[in-house]
Order: sequence, then C-alpha cells, then structure tokens
Amino acid sequence: MQIFKRMALIIAAAGVTFGLIVISIVVYQYTIMAPDLPHAGDCQLQQLEQTQDRAAEVHTYQCTRGSETTWQGTEIWLYEPLTEEWQRMLTVAGEPCVRIRLNERRLTVSHAGNKLDFNLAEPVFIYKDKEGTSHSLAVAIDNQATACDD
Repeated sequence: MQIFKRMALIIAAAGVTFGLIVISIVVYQYTIMAPDLPHAGDCQLQQLEQTQDRAAEVHTYQCTRGSETTWQGTEIWLYEPLTEEWQRMLTVAGEPCVRIRLNERRLTVSHAGNKLDFNLAEPVFIYKDKEGTSHSLAVAIDNQATACDD
C-alpha cells in the first residue's frame, strides 16, 4: 500500500510540474514573446520594399525596446496592407548595416555584421494577394562586408 501512495505522489508531482511548465510557456508567448508593432514602439523606418503586385511590404526598422534593460537593433517586418497584418521576420542586436532587396519571391538581407547575431523567425513567410491567393517569400541572409557601401 505504501508503494502505491508513493507512486501516486510522484505522478501527482510530475503532473503539477508539467502543468506549471505549460502554463509558463503560454504566458510567455502572450506577454513577452510578441513585441509591439514597430509603429507602436520606438522604431525608425530605414528601408521599405514592396512586392510587384503590392500585396506585401517588407519594412526595415532601427528600434530601441525595453524600459529597464534596453535592446537596440534592427527589425525586419512583413506587412500585408490588405489585411493590415504584421509578421516579424528577423531581428539583429546592435547596429550592423542591414539592407534588403526583394526579387520576385525572395528577400535577400545583406549585412555587415555577424551572422550569429541574426534571429530569423522562419525561412519562408506566407502572405495573400488581393485575390486571396497565398504566396511565399523566402529569406536569404548574405553576409557582406560591403553591404552598406554606396
């Protein structure tokens, strides 16, 4: 009988621990993980590119976020004017030079910084055109020391 009580206690403790972890992850995703949109934060637009059909725009912002511990860096966002939806594509801390070039269904991000500093949310992003057809936009990161030489 003692063994069953111990097993039940261990299983209950494991269940409570698992439940707390799941709740923590959900709270994190809805509070911290989703940042403010760039126009709601302290961000300055650096570059804007549009798809040929104007169904999507790619914005590059220089942002400062946080109150106590501030984060500064570059953020790249995909915006769909038709649905007014924003998707954060990429962030990079610091102030490396970042330039974007949009060709058909490929976004090339050229930069002079360290590739390890880049946080790419996904390698491919989906957006819809005016007819509701889904299109993909692949992201390629190109490390060039001369990314910002004009």
